[in-house]
Amino acid sequence: MASFYSRLLGTWELLSFTAANIDNREDVTYPMGSACKGQIMYSEDGYMAAVLQWGYVEPYKTDWIRATTEEFADAGRRTMAYSGPFYLDEQSRDSQEILHHAKISIPPNWVDTVQLRQAEMTEEHGETILTLGPKFPMEHDGMKRILRLRWRKCPRNDTRKAPAEAGM
Repeated sequence: MASFYSRLLGTWELLSFTAANIDNREDVTYPMGSACKGQIMYSEDGYMAAVLQWGYVEPYKTDWIRATTEEFADAGRRTMAYSGPFYLDEQSRDSQEILHHAKISIPPNWVDTVQLRQAEMTEEHGETILTLGPKFPMEHDGMKRILRLRWRKCPRNDTRKAPAEAGM
């Protein structure tokens, strides 16, 4: 079987972002709504980028340069993104620790921090699934919760032409 690192490389689509109560695993919330969407990418040269967004974000009435303060604030509240180098001291198992060194980030207080992620890769119904989350429970909705993000590996995009619906 290929190494964890080699299987990690590429683009992943968010399936779910949950927060489970550590005292009652049936008590699950969705920090960015149940329709949250996102992508995370791990590049061959050792960098990562992640974008998460609520299922719906109100479009700006004009363009991003002329958006109002309220439009920016709403989009900022409903979007999270960060990127930078990642580090993986690979062990011979399907569960690993990955360090994300945030160099650019919304929220801005993550800039120059290292985000430790527990990572587990599984095969489910012919798809590769990556589950990521902080190593330790976090405070969310007034209680300790285990945050988990489940990602599905995206197929390689070998197309050269954008689809007609992309508006190009």
